[in-house]
Amino acid sequence: MTGGRLAALDGLRGIAAVVVLLHHAMYTNPDFPGTPGSGTAPAGSPMWWISYTPLKLFTAGVESVIVFFVLSGLVVTLPVIRKRGFDWIAYFPRRAVRLLVPVVASVLLAAVWVMAIPQTSTQPDGTWLSNSSTPRFGWEYIVKGWDLLGGDGQINNPLWSLRWELVFSLALPIFAVLALAVRKWWVGGLAAACALTYLGVHAGSGELQYLPAFFVGAVIAVRLDAVRNVADRINARWYRHPLWAGLTIASLLLLIAPWLVGPNVGEITELEPILKGMVPLAAAGLVVVALGWKPLRATLETRPVQFSGKISFSLYLVHVPILIFSTYLFAGSAWYVGPLFGMPVAAVVAVGFTWLIEQRSHGWSKAVGAWASDRYRTWFGRDDEGADEREAERSPSEHREAGQRSA
Repeated sequence: MTGGRLAALDGLRGIAAVVVLLHHAMYTNPDFPGTPGSGTAPAGSPMWWISYTPLKLFTAGVESVIVFFVLSGLVVTLPVIRKRGFDWIAYFPRRAVRLLVPVVASVLLAAVWVMAIPQTSTQPDGTWLSNSSTPRFGWEYIVKGWDLLGGDGQINNPLWSLRWELVFSLALPIFAVLALAVRKWWVGGLAAACALTYLGVHAGSGELQYLPAFFVGAVIAVRLDAVRNVADRINARWYRHPLWAGLTIASLLLLIAPWLVGPNVGEITELEPILKGMVPLAAAGLVVVALGWKPLRATLETRPVQFSGKISFSLYLVHVPILIFSTYLFAGSAWYVGPLFGMPVAAVVAVGFTWLIEQRSHGWSKAVGAWASDRYRTWFGRDDEGADEREAERSPSEHREAGQRSA
């Protein structure tokens, strides 16, 4: 713990955000396979090596979002189960402000990038750039971007994942209770989460495909002390480094397992949904390794990695409109010129967005939560603290008289 935070997990989140940035940068090339078998990646070509070998770890954007979900499940659930009398009245408005203020600001900023240059794609229909462009922008796109539950993220693609963050946040009591219910049967809980993810992938259900990852994080939260105890025992053994290294490699390979099978994975019955169903388990393995393996934890707690974690949420929210803008800005150049320009611009904008919007949203969310809790106590509750103080100030004779009257 550093300053009340699991600092290594901040570093892991930062690395995942950089991977998502690289993923979308590569997406500006129509030959880049967004899903196994898509794009144009002949065996042995550079795009094939990037996509169907362990090098995929550098552009595993969708899988990194699952890591985000597991991390959110852990860090949001942890205060609930650690603090008796958790203030739910303060939690809901606090969490809403924490998520929605950056979302609202990112949509307005995305609208600026969209209006800055015409977005008429010359790529074939169905490519990521063509689908993510907004050639006929109107104010309605801003409203739909703000509507996380029922709108769409046309002008800011990453908002699709914020929908599931909001759903999980609203349903946190259910997730926390379920995670506590499987505290002793955590293996079964993780197995059930993987099974539901498989069903979601197979049926095309977003709820089943993504929400189980939050539950996996919640299970880690209720088992966190046990995770640390096991890590301490492992770290006392001579084989600690080979064991941790093996778990790290296994988790990373499981994370991108559908890609390692090759572009024809979809032709093998049920294999792709099964492997994608295991991705939350792979993300959980990375979280455990980040907490338990001291050399990795030290790396994740270095200043550059921690800085990436600090701006990770802002970087995630602002980078796609900038990459699309940069692609159109350098439309006559080689495909990689736009991303090479857009990625550092996105990083700089993310730093400013963190300072101007995200950090302030933290303060606003705490203030709103405290106000809501205070209003609730005033309107519906009794001032227990004041009653206790008045009880303590009563003299012994007043206590005796009160007892006699009660008798």
